[in-house]
This record gives sequence, structure tokens and C-alpha cells, in this order.
Amino acid sequence: MSRKQKRQRNQHGKKSKSDFHHHGPKKGPSHSGGRGKPSFDPAAREIIGKVQANEKGFGFFIPEDGSPDAFVPPHQMRGILNGDTILARVGKDSFKEGKFSATVVSIVKRAHEEMVGTLLKERGELCLKPDDFRVTQPIHLSRGGLKGQMGQKAVAKITKWPGDGPMEGQIVEILGFPDDPGVDIKSVIRKYQWPDFFPKPVENQVATLPENPGENDWQGRLDLRNLLILTIDGADAKDFDDAISLEKDSNGNYRLGVHIADVSHYVREGTPVNEEAQDRATSLYLADRVLPMLPHNLSDGLCSLREGVPRLTLSAFLTYSPNGQFLKSDFAQSVIKSGRRGIYEEVQQVLDGKASPETRAKYSAFEGVLADMVKLSKFIRKQREASGSLDFDFPEVRAVMENGRVVDVRKKDRLETHRLIEDFMVAANSAVATYLENTKIPAVYRIHEPPNDSDVEELVTFLGAYHIPFKGMDLTTPMGMQTLLRSVKGGPYDAVISNLCLRSLKLAVYSTRNAGHFGLALDSYCHFTSPIRRFPDLMVHRALKKALQKERITGQAQSLEKIALHSSLQERVAEKAERESQKILQLRFMENKVNQIFDGPVRHLTPYGCYVELNPYGVEGFVPLENLKDDVYQLDAPNLVLKGKRGSKIQLGEILKVQVLTVDMIFQRLLLTRVYA
Repeated sequence: MSRKQKRQRNQHGKKSKSDFHHHGPKKGPSHSGGRGKPSFDPAAREIIGKVQANEKGFGFFIPEDGSPDAFVPPHQMRGILNGDTILARVGKDSFKEGKFSATVVSIVKRAHEEMVGTLLKERGELCLKPDDFRVTQPIHLSRGGLKGQMGQKAVAKITKWPGDGPMEGQIVEILGFPDDPGVDIKSVIRKYQWPDFFPKPVENQVATLPENPGENDWQGRLDLRNLLILTIDGADAKDFDDAISLEKDSNGNYRLGVHIADVSHYVREGTPVNEEAQDRATSLYLADRVLPMLPHNLSDGLCSLREGVPRLTLSAFLTYSPNGQFLKSDFAQSVIKSGRRGIYEEVQQVLDGKASPETRAKYSAFEGVLADMVKLSKFIRKQREASGSLDFDFPEVRAVMENGRVVDVRKKDRLETHRLIEDFMVAANSAVATYLENTKIPAVYRIHEPPNDSDVEELVTFLGAYHIPFKGMDLTTPMGMQTLLRSVKGGPYDAVISNLCLRSLKLAVYSTRNAGHFGLALDSYCHFTSPIRRFPDLMVHRALKKALQKERITGQAQSLEKIALHSSLQERVAEKAERESQKILQLRFMENKVNQIFDGPVRHLTPYGCYVELNPYGVEGFVPLENLKDDVYQLDAPNLVLKGKRGSKIQLGEILKVQVLTVDMIFQRLLLTRVYA
């Protein structure tokens, strides 16, 4: 099961909702669907959890209690849909040592009461073809629902589940034709069942909150309103949940302040706002809109660290020596007033000496401190790199929208200002996690476990087949993988190897168990810096406040672990929805490029063809084997090449010239043919 790389604007704070997450499903055990039933394990136990289905018919069972995932063979998946909650009997897998398999006992809860799809005709009858490719059978439409037209996108309520017969349902919402502005993204929202409005009790609660905090709100807090503080975000951002400051003492030590919106002051446990935020677990950043975790008057208003207005915060103060050695950390409940709403590109222009007079005047009070911030961030990054921290620098591919339609697709590179914020957010997250670990307060950590030997098999195969030296590098350690990445940086296989390294990594998840963070090479890590956008950060804030108040809390681990698991699952759903929204708009953009010729590197090889990334847009298209007309190719898996019978071959990273043939919006793919000039 392949996992493709996604953006990162960063891996750990700010607009990134994940660190070391991947585009496809998590790489699971390599089971064969046709191998027969596993033998009974006398130590098997019954557990409740969710099913992650695969389009090939099998699935994976993800237990609610945080125990290891288990394989669900195809014969157990009959009648089970992706996301369903089931009671399963989980035991050791007799076909795969060290792995587990699940037998379905009963269905506890269906994940889908409704499905979105395209109206098509089958045997003369209108039916709904679900957008979720893991649901392979259509929904037969019974009478009583809305009437739609063939080709329209619609939502159907399921009235009969799969099992003895086909699924049946009724149309409850017509979204429109796919070419209509906004329909593509609304289809994604409905497909992933993400709420695009807040319930009335939530709206009623936030309506009672003030527009700004008052004097009474910051009594007893550290008053930092006179400290030189700024935010740095994207030009279109509205929810500013982190601000930074930097001071130097008489010894030349740096005192970095990372000031995070105190969302927990307004979002209290047991309230409608808290329950809704916990259920969503994250904000959803789609290609043309944001569906926030918190209502706008909190996310964009009262909690957002806007320029020139007081805001309640939790501050982490990190002290470094003049050469960047970490010395200590302190934490405080505080009140700040941001002096500047910084924008990445503008701040970068100031640092590079390329800013216009107007832009330079805007940041004049911060020029000196910004230069010191860059210096400190490089010190921090160097320390992390010395420990083996990994840095995957893939450009982000984003659709550019105007009036509801995509007008361009651009690669967005990381600037030094992006890295500066990333470095400071990682440092703050690590410091908070270490403090919580030392105080023994139950908390939600961000863990990223190391890969094992089987996870890096594909990477090792490539290195051997392409004669890239890696002797002495233990690729299951951060330092070994970092050494490999450095050795190929700037070479012809840089991007390919970075991609393979990323795909070999496990998913980062939330857990009450502090297992460290492999990718960042840290012993303790949590998410603290984005409580407006992520519920685990809000949980960390509550834990930090308890620690600062010297409270001794027991008995919360089980409820926290359930929240951690739910947050991890919701994060995966959000990533899939975000990725799909971008892919759909990229394909819409390419509809106007049919018959045009591009070149680009080969990114993936399959038994059926190869994927090529089109320059300059970064959009991937598929070249089937039959469209490689200079030879008869087949995949040479051990050597990771497409090999022709007449001696031709196509390698990963090779530049091909291709022509766009068709854009298939139903199956979301761009079909290409190779051009021979």
C-alpha cells in the first residue's frame, strides 16, 4: 500500500495539521486476500474499533484502546464499509509473525448514514456511484427521494446496507453539476461528512462571549503588552494562534518567547463549544475555504492574536546561550498585544534587503529583532540536525482560486521565514512536552515511532538497484536516514530518495504514551502551538495549566487516550479531504491543457505504467504501459524499473516528455501518453 508525500508548509505548528504524515493509507501488513482464514488464537480478545477499508477488498481494524492495528481479510469485509465501528475478535495472525488479524463479531455503528456521488444509469435505472473509491458497488435509488439528473453530484441517504443484496438509498440533496462553481469542494465536504455549520447550542454559547478580553480577564497574568511581539502567517490567514518575541540579556543569551492563544480560557470542558471542537478535532483547510474547529468569532476573533489588541495567551520562554545551546524553559499565563501582523513574503523581503520602502517602514521596529530571530532559528535547527532530525523539503502544490474557479496551479517553496517559525514552534512543543513528562501530569503527546526493517524494504531495494551507497547507514534510525538524505542532496535521485524515505516512515499520532518523535529526533514532543486549529493542543494547554498550578491529576489516562485516538483518526480524514480538494482543482485546471505537451520526472512505477510530475505545475499524471509505444514494457520490481523487451528502460527520476490525453474527473486521474521527439 503506497503512501505519497504531501506538502509541508511545516511539520509541526502553524498551518500544518500533521508532521510526517503521508498521502495514502498507512502502510500495513502485506497480507494476501486469497490465503484462507487465520487459525483461531486462544488468546484472542474482543475489542471495539474502526475499520479502514482498502479498495482491493481487505481492511485494517484500528482498536479504540490504542492497541496495534489488525488485518481484516476480504471474507470478513462483506457488508462492512470504510469507517464502520465494529466489535472484533483480535488475535495473533498465523500467517504473519508479530502481526494481528481481526474477525468481525458485530457492527456497532455505521460510519455512513449518507454518501455523496455521481448519478449514473445502470440497466436503465438511475443510481448513485459513490465518490469513495473503496465503496465499489452503486447505491440503487428507491422512490421517495429528490429527483436528479444523470451526471449531477448528489447525496443519498442509505436505507438498506450491503449484505444479502445491494445497497439502497434515497437522494436527500442535489449538489449540482460538477462544472458548477463550488460543487467539487462541496462534494468533498459531503463525502467526508465534515460539518460546514455549527449547531445552535454552540452559536448560542459563543454569542455570549465578549469581542475582546477586559481588565478582569488578565488579572494575575504576566503582562507582556509592552513587549515587542509579532505574528508571522500567510497573507490569507485570519486565525493567528501563535506570536513570537526575542530578547537578549547582558550576557548575550537569547530569551525566545512563543505566545499561544489561550483558547482554554474560553472553551471549557463540558460546554457545547468544547464538545463540538472535540468531535471535529481539527480545522479543515480545503482548497478554497476553511471549515474551522471553533466558530469564527472565536477562531478569527476573540482567540486570534490580532495586531494592536490585547489577547490572553500561554507563553513559553526558552533561553539559549549566545551560540544557541538550550539552557532552560519557563511557562506562564500571560496577556500580550501583537505589534505587527507579519506576512511571510513581506518579512522575507525585509530580511533579504529587497523590501519596498512601504514594506520596510511597516517592519522598521522589528528589523533588528528579525535578524536575531533568523540567527537563533539557524542555531536551533543546527542542534536538531546534530541529533538526526529529518527535514523533507518538498514544495507545496496549491490551486489558485478566483470567483470560485481555479485559475492557476503553483508550487510554493518554503522560505527562511517559514523555517524560522517552524524552528520556534518545534522548540516550544518539545519544551512543553518535556515539562509535562517531568511533572507526571496526564497529557496527549505527539508520537512518531521508528520504522522497522520491513518498512524500509522499498527504500533499500531502490538504493541497491540504483547503485547508491548506503553501507554503514542504519535506515531505521534518524541519524542513518539523515546521513542518506544528505549524501544524495542536490543529486539526480534527491527527490526520489526523499519520497521513499518519507513513505517508509510510520504515521505520527496522538497518544497518552510518550514514545518520542523519530522524525524530529526528540525524546518528548507534543502539539501546543495551534489550539485554535487542533483539539490535542487545547488538551495540552489544560494539562500545562494544571502543571503550573501544581495540581495532581489521576484517572484521566483512559479518557485522554480515547480523545487522542479520535483526534488521530480525524486528522487522517482531514488530510484525505484536503488532499482530494487540491487534486480535484488541479485536474480542473488541467482540463484546459488537453493535447498540450509537458516534460517532468517519473515519480512512481506500477505494473500498469508510471506517474509523471508535470513541470512547472507539479501535477501528477499517469502513463499506461500501452502509451509507452517505443517498446513493450513490464515492471522489474526487484530493480524498480520499467523494462522493455527490446532493451529500453524507464527509471524513477527520469525525465519524460508527455502529452495530456484526458482528464477523468469521475476517477480523478490525468491520463498521459509519452511523446517521442
